[in-house]
Amino acid sequence: MKNILLLAWLLTSVFAYQSGDAIDQDIADRLGIRNDNNIYVVDFFASWCGSCRKELPLISELSRRTEHSGVTVIGVDVDKDIEKGKAFQRTMAAKGALAFRVVDDPSSAVISLFDPIGMPALYIVKDRKVAAVIFGAQEHIDRRIEDEIRALR
Repeated sequence: MKNILLLAWLLTSVFAYQSGDAIDQDIADRLGIRNDNNIYVVDFFASWCGSCRKELPLISELSRRTEHSGVTVIGVDVDKDIEKGKAFQRTMAAKGALAFRVVDDPSSAVISLFDPIGMPALYIVKDRKVAAVIFGAQEHIDRRIEDEIRALR
């Protein structure tokens, strides 16, 4: 049974977006990712993710700093209960910790294609291709993202 579960996980991971993969046009449209010179930071989060609560203020501050420099932050709320997700978004926004556009994904249509190995999960996209992937909690996620962005310019 363990072998079957491992094989299933490996197969789903093979089809998940990896660095260098092009984002499907329908997902790019849903997220607002254009094939331009901009860099897009796609941040998957949920109300139940404690580390997401810690990272969102840093990512919001990064969004404010970079909004006029060709960097666009897009949040993807993966809460299954959309009302719970919206309440979480309102709470974070009231704290100034959600300063970017959020796409709700209660049906997992978006996250299923990215299929991150954990949460929080962040993808950096340039020219509609995944340029970098960051999984798990990061002490200074804003600095890490900035380093990745600098490497792409």
